Amino acid sequence: MCAVCALSVFGAASTFASTVAPLPIPLVASSWQASGNATFITREAFPYGILQVTSESEAGFVALKDKHFDNGTIEFDIKPVGEEMPGIRFHQQDGADADMLYIRVSPDCPASQDCLQYVPIINGRVLWDVYPQYQASAPFREGEWNHIRLVISGKRMNVYVNGRTEPSLRVTHLEGNVSAGTIAFEGTAYYANLTLAPGVTDGLDPKAPVDPAAGDHRYLVRWQGTDPVSMDTTDHLSVSNVPSSHAHWSPVRADYGGLINLSRFHAPTTKQAPPQVIWLRTTVQSDREQVRHVAVGWLREIWVFADGKPVFAGTNLYNVKGGRRAPDGRLSLQNGGFDLPLHKGANDIVVAIVGNTPDMRGRYGWGFIMRMDQAEGITEK
Repeated sequence: MCAVCALSVFGAASTFASTVAPLPIPLVASSWQASGNATFITREAFPYGILQVTSESEAGFVALKDKHFDNGTIEFDIKPVGEEMPGIRFHQQDGADADMLYIRVSPDCPASQDCLQYVPIINGRVLWDVYPQYQASAPFREGEWNHIRLVISGKRMNVYVNGRTEPSLRVTHLEGNVSAGTIAFEGTAYYANLTLAPGVTDGLDPKAPVDPAAGDHRYLVRWQGTDPVSMDTTDHLSVSNVPSSHAHWSPVRADYGGLINLSRFHAPTTKQAPPQVIWLRTTVQSDREQVRHVAVGWLREIWVFADGKPVFAGTNLYNVKGGRRAPDGRLSLQNGGFDLPLHKGANDIVVAIVGNTPDMRGRYGWGFIMRMDQAEGITEK
């Protein structure tokens, strides 16, 4: 049975997969589809070949010609070339949707907290700046062969590096849109000794922890939003710029953790596109007059209005000197905060948010999260 054909069979028969030995996947041109620069190398002591990728990250990938891997173990060796960001995609459907693990190659990997990173790729957007909780240091060696082992089970993944028995990275909630697909390599590196063991999950619980925002009424999660609106400039933006009453407002479902993840609904914008603004609104009902402090995380520019009055504006600009909000320009409730005055009765909250600032291409994260310090006497409509 050919290796790729066997992958299809095992992927579909996960009930019995725990008895399956790791399946070597040949790194030969006939089994892979390259959308970037790839060379397949035959070399002694590498019986299944070596794949060399010379396209930089985000400039192409090399995908296995199969679409049936969901849960199980993936192992491979990687030798990076230069201080780049090579890695592996899994659950890939069409290039626009996948889960990915990549390495920020540097001599500081054993100490730096962003050496390993898990990112979902959604609608062609690479959400490296949305989930700072899924970064970690790792015993990764620059310029040498390193062994990576991924154990994927339902919504969870553990990542082991260079034979360590404890995971270097634990992902408790895979965020991609799809849960099955093919494997792909990306970024300048040599890859070898790829094996797949579908269904072999080391007993890793497939269920994510309970959503920390579920039932926690401090999070503002009941929003309606417009389609992106092109604006010549966002200077002096105010509620007078809110689309007319005839504009279409659609419910925006909050992601796990209370995140309003606009990246999930809107495709990337071109680098030269004018600012794309999404307007959102919610209503907060208070049983009395009070002021609540709101922690807010966002990407990349945000304005907040309460009953038509500005209460907060901020930028979180990764490639502008001094423009990154802690933690290091990622989206987090550490980014900032503001006082929200509430009167008794219904309070209209409006948000405007831009994701394609000039310092960034419009293909990364776009969204926000808000959490009040307490929710006594408050309901969100």
